[in-house]
This record gives sequence, structure tokens and C-alpha cells, in this order.
Amino acid sequence: MAEEKPWHAAFPAPRSTAASITREEMLQWMRDGKQPGKDYVLVDVRRNDHEGGTIRGTLNLPAQSLYPSLPTLYNLLSAGGVKVLGGPWD
Repeated sequence: MAEEKPWHAAFPAPRSTAASITREEMLQWMRDGKQPGKDYVLVDVRRNDHEGGTIRGTLNLPAQSLYPSLPTLYNLLSAGGVKVLGGPWD
């Protein structure tokens, strides 16, 4: 019997690693009054959609839909004026 490949094997390997922040950094942004959609855009990507709850103000995408959604996501964020992807390390 052939070994089953993981679900993500159907997609190309990443060419780079996306910027990330820790849970603590995100919570601090919220405590500091930063507003989702204004001060930052957080894309919540999980294999099991909404497992463990949701994060208020985020774009929620099931992990398996991320790759085919990238062009649309890029266009939406660009049209919305998002200029820098990253965080306080930029």
C-alpha cells in the first residue's frame, strides 16, 4: 500500500516564508487599540476552519484554499491600500 501524501503536497512548495508575529504581539496590538482593517490585516489560515474559535477582525481562509486564493487576496489588499506586509520588525 502506497503511503498517503499530506494534503499540502498538492500545492507548489513555498518560495519564501511569510512574516509572522507571536500571539503575544498580536494581543498587545489589540490592547494598544490598533484596529483590524485599518492598522493591520491578519489572515487566519487553518486546516480545520474555525477550529478553536475565531479571531475578531481577521480574514479567515481554510489552509487548503490559500494557494488558489492568493491572486484575489493580493488584489483585494492592494486595492485596499495595504502597502507593507509584515510587522514591527520592518
